[in-house]
Amino acid sequence: MPKMKPTRSWNEVRDLTEKFEWKDAKTGITVRGFNPPGGKDGRGVSRVPFHIKYLTGKGQVETGFCVCIKVFPSIKQRMIQFTESKQIRRVRDYLIMEIDGIRIVTH
Repeated sequence: MPKMKPTRSWNEVRDLTEKFEWKDAKTGITVRGFNPPGGKDGRGVSRVPFHIKYLTGKGQVETGFCVCIKVFPSIKQRMIQFTESKQIRRVRDYLIMEIDGIRIVTH
């Protein structure tokens, strides 16, 4: 029986969750990326929200729009904040099922 080919691995979760958005000081164009500028050029820097669907430690499925606040790479967890309720949660990378409609297979 063939194995299911994953669409994304947990190594690529960063590409989908840790994005910033800022306005370029020279051109005035809104830019998205991973390394926002600092100093004067760092005005207007915000995190890009994403839709997540994940399994909690108790076995419940949670969904919602959120931003990634902090990452713990050694234990493969990230801290997220939901945009509407401002609730902060810790999510294990291996329990994430979907980000922005892209299925995540982390095992």
